[in-house]
Amino acid sequence: MSQSPQQSLPKQCPDWADLKAAYRLLSNGAVDARAIQEPHRRHVRDACAGHPVVLCVQDTSDLDFTRRTGISGLGKTGNGSGRGLLQHTALAVLPGGRVLGVLDQTWHARVERPEKETRKQRLARWRESSVWADAVAAVGPAPSGCRFVHVGDRHSDCRGTMDQCDRQGAGFVLRAMHDRRVVHEAHERLWELMGALPVAGTADVSVGTQRNGYNRVKRPTRDAKLAVRFARVTLDRPAHTPKSTPGRSVFVVYASEIDPPAGQEPLEWMLLTSEPVESLADALRVLGWYADRWVVEEFHRAEKEGCRLEATQLDDSADVARLASIVAVVAVRLLQLRDSARRAQDDPAQDAPHALRSSVPRSWILVVAKLAGVATHDLTPTQFYRTIAKRGGHLGRKGDGPPGWKTLWRGWQDISLMVAGVELALGNDAGRRSG
Repeated sequence: MSQSPQQSLPKQCPDWADLKAAYRLLSNGAVDARAIQEPHRRHVRDACAGHPVVLCVQDTSDLDFTRRTGISGLGKTGNGSGRGLLQHTALAVLPGGRVLGVLDQTWHARVERPEKETRKQRLARWRESSVWADAVAAVGPAPSGCRFVHVGDRHSDCRGTMDQCDRQGAGFVLRAMHDRRVVHEAHERLWELMGALPVAGTADVSVGTQRNGYNRVKRPTRDAKLAVRFARVTLDRPAHTPKSTPGRSVFVVYASEIDPPAGQEPLEWMLLTSEPVESLADALRVLGWYADRWVVEEFHRAEKEGCRLEATQLDDSADVARLASIVAVVAVRLLQLRDSARRAQDDPAQDAPHALRSSVPRSWILVVAKLAGVATHDLTPTQFYRTIAKRGGHLGRKGDGPPGWKTLWRGWQDISLMVAGVELALGNDAGRRSG
């Protein structure tokens, strides 16, 4: 599947026996989707152990099968007019955006609210908002020497998520959705309180392309300058809870865009965090962590566009979940290919020929060096990935920016055919390794 992620299962498994085995695995009711992924998640946790802070970036995405009437077990998606599954993912991401892998992933059909359901009944059952706290519990405590910080968008803004982070010894950076009541002598609400504070400084951030449910661009990629305010705030007890329920003390970072482009909605991030914010530097660090949340949006695109998950011809939602558990690992590899290219470019210590020889098969070095027009012993990681990106359509002009995962993957697939020919010619097929 990694060799041809955009192809259908029959294309990925051209041998009939292999294809039958794949279908039997994916349709086997005794196989749990999360169990398929467990070895990957264990490997990711091991990789987290070497880092002081790992961001657990969470998000829910619709897997849309509206046009596929033959899939059973689906629920409503989007505004209720679509059909599909909701997939909730927790990605392990290093500050700065490098992807380590999947820490947790679940799938469910949307829960329909029963008619005449009382508030007490609703609170007693599992609700969609519970996926955030459930993911925190499933990820669990961080390995020794590492701290997990869960990062979520506005839908993660619930007291249960914060409390579960406390129980797991993890931190959080959650974007506020609710204008909560605050315990303050002069202000009653969160936005009012934070808006009254003086600006502590500014921050420059880059925001990715935002798309709607029809994959149309709602907001193009752009750089933004944000006015930053921060404070320690006590959130009042949630509504409809006993009066004895204590308030919740959090640090708040409020960032609002200065002079947004004409016709564009200004950025506004109200971030609730467990991490101490006592200086502008602290606030900028928290903003940077939230900006890294965008990686999970790229992960969704890698699953849907790079691996064409929503084009599957499987006919049961449980089978789709089993396939999605494998596709997620392939999508991680697509993003890691991009990360490797950027790391080689940004870190001179990583951009030496010996670094490439220790991690890339010799057949790949032979082919790429030939395409790059350099000797094999002189090929650096930057030249290696730049050549791959060029084969994928990246022009490398001054204003083009670094290549994305789609461009690199197109080039990788193109060169992999050449490598296969070289390995056959050299009789080295037994020693072939995947990049």
